[in-house]
Amino acid sequence: MAECEALRVESLSVTYNGRTALEDVTFSVQEGERVAVVGPNGAGKSTLFRVIVGLLVPEQGRVEVFGCDPFRRRVPVGYVPQREDVDLSFPVTVADVVMMGRVREMGWLRWPSQRDREVVRQALEEVGLLQLADRRLDELSGGQLQRTFIARALAQQAPLLLMDEPFAGVDAASEEAILELLDRLQARGVTVLLATHDLTLAASRFDRVLLLNTRIIAYGPPGEALCPATLQRAYGGQLAIWEHERGLMLVGDVHCSGGRR
Repeated sequence: MAECEALRVESLSVTYNGRTALEDVTFSVQEGERVAVVGPNGAGKSTLFRVIVGLLVPEQGRVEVFGCDPFRRRVPVGYVPQREDVDLSFPVTVADVVMMGRVREMGWLRWPSQRDREVVRQALEEVGLLQLADRRLDELSGGQLQRTFIARALAQQAPLLLMDEPFAGVDAASEEAILELLDRLQARGVTVLLATHDLTLAASRFDRVLLLNTRIIAYGPPGEALCPATLQRAYGGQLAIWEHERGLMLVGDVHCSGGRR
């Protein structure tokens, strides 16, 4: 069976808040692949995700999701934004937030069907939060909150999932729960792009790595994309680089943690 292309990005350039956020970005992702998107702060990772889901219009270039233009036609993309993009003061429950993932199927101002409620229940069960369905957002831990937004994306039942820094501010148990979820999604053929600052995680748990700093610095298997030369080009002098005994490339922010993090 021929491979199916889940995502194609061609010659993408974006100016955001008066500066170049992305420049001539081109890459493709096959269905079922798990891709880590890495790079320094301000590299354009979040901007790339917003263009793919159709929230930000590029100056030039194009995006295709399963052959569809997201600016011309509704496309099946689940999106988990960074947590700082979320207003936690809004008085909604965990189940309410996850149900928001069904709006595209339900339409606005319509009551959820039994099918919608079942999808929400399954999504909450998938992330281990079914027992917290009636809990308010401001009562959740960081890990529980992140899993709530992942459940909302799962409720869309999209074959392409974008996750922007899902491990930021979560505890070890929630991180492991998210990683196990990623394994189950990949087994079901779901394509995942995940932005992270954890290069060890990117090297050990992903099929390919997209190393980004406004432009694509490298894209390919972790052992090829994360090498001293490409990391130096992406991060400059911000990082100390050494080899792990298992062969993984580890990096540390020398300004924040004495060469390790």
